[in-house]
Formats: sequence, structure tokens, C-alpha cells
Amino acid sequence: MAQTYAQKAPFNDWWYWSECLVKRLRTMGELYSENGEIERGEQAKDWAKRLKDNCMTPIMAARKGMKTDEQKAEVKKLEESAIFSAAEMFRELLVNLPFMSAAVQEFLGVDYNDCKWEDPSERKEEIDEDTGLAVRKKKKKGSGDQRVTELFWGPKARQDEGIRSGKIEDGGLPGILYNMLMAEKTSSSRAPTEYGQTMLASAVQSNLATSMNQMEKLGVQVNFKPGSSM
Repeated sequence: MAQTYAQKAPFNDWWYWSECLVKRLRTMGELYSENGEIERGEQAKDWAKRLKDNCMTPIMAARKGMKTDEQKAEVKKLEESAIFSAAEMFRELLVNLPFMSAAVQEFLGVDYNDCKWEDPSERKEEIDEDTGLAVRKKKKKGSGDQRVTELFWGPKARQDEGIRSGKIEDGGLPGILYNMLMAEKTSSSRAPTEYGQTMLASAVQSNLATSMNQMEKLGVQVNFKPGSSM
């Protein structure tokens, strides 16, 4: 089930979906560059850098300490500033993602719908009632590149993280970003960020921990994935 927001999302959710976008934008940057679209590739990489740098500001402040009321207030202020900046970038990207997705599909000669992860149920043979022989299904034209599959459909277990067509109505990341932006217009208070639940993700994103054993040595336990996501 896709992640939805009925009220303002906490900072760690903004951070999570920003990181998803960072990964997709970096992939687009690579694909653009590999296909001669150097300028567009650099623009995608620049968006990725700005998104990552934006969310790391409150994270780094939290790492320095959140023991006093002053420190907590400062981190809260930095969170709100990061959310405001992320929202601005999300709005800009929602305008551009349909064009970016279409461009990648065009120069790779694929349709984003044909790049889905294979469904094991689709492998079952169908039997022709007249001949009794197995019906050969026509294979969809995918790219054969896992980067492209993850770009459009996200990692196999988290398919809401792909950009799909780039259009809000086709779901995936664009749908989630739009939902988050709409929730920002509500008058409800923002759910607090539990930093005990996000520090592990920070370590992983910064390449400080790459295994569960290393994570345990850091003394932190986290479920970075927002609740009720795929």
C-alpha cells in the first residue's frame, strides 16, 4: 500500500523521501550522461546534491547533541527550514519529472510500464484449449538494466519509490510527494521526529555502517522506513 499523509509529515519522512529522490535523480544523471544529454545529466545530479545537503543540516545538528532544551529547539528550527526547502524542490521536481521520465523512456526506447519487476505469477504457462499446447507470451520490451527498473519502479520490495511516468496520477514517488505537499496545507501539528529512530539511517546514508553488525556497534536501532509504506 502506498504511503499517504493525512497531516503534516515529520522531518524523518521528508528526509526518507528526499533520499529516495536522490537515488532516482543520480540514476537519471547517469543515464542522461551516457546518452549524450550532459547538461540534463548535470542538472539531475545538482538536484540530488541539493536535496541531500538540505536534509543533512538538521541531522548533523542532532548528532552534536540534543540534551538541552536549547539544542532541541535549534534542531526543531532546522528541521522546519529543511522541510520548507525540500517542499520547494519537490514542487519544482513535480513539474519536471514527467518530462524527465519521458526523455529517459524515449532515448532508451522503452515504456516505463514494460520495465516492471517480473511477477512470478506471470510465468505460469497458459494452455491453448484447442491445441493443448502452452501459449507463448510475447515478452515485453524492457531495458534489461536494473537501474532503469529501479528508476521507474523502485527497489523490488518498495515499488512506490520509482518515478513511473513522472505524473502524479500514475503514483509512485510523484504521487507521494504531491500527497506530502497537500498535507502541509493542513492546520494539524507536525508529528515529532524521533531521532533515536533515524540515526541509524543517517549512518547508513553516510556510509558509516553497511551491515547489521556495524549498526549494532554504533549502538543505534532504527526503522527508517515511514510507517505503512511498501
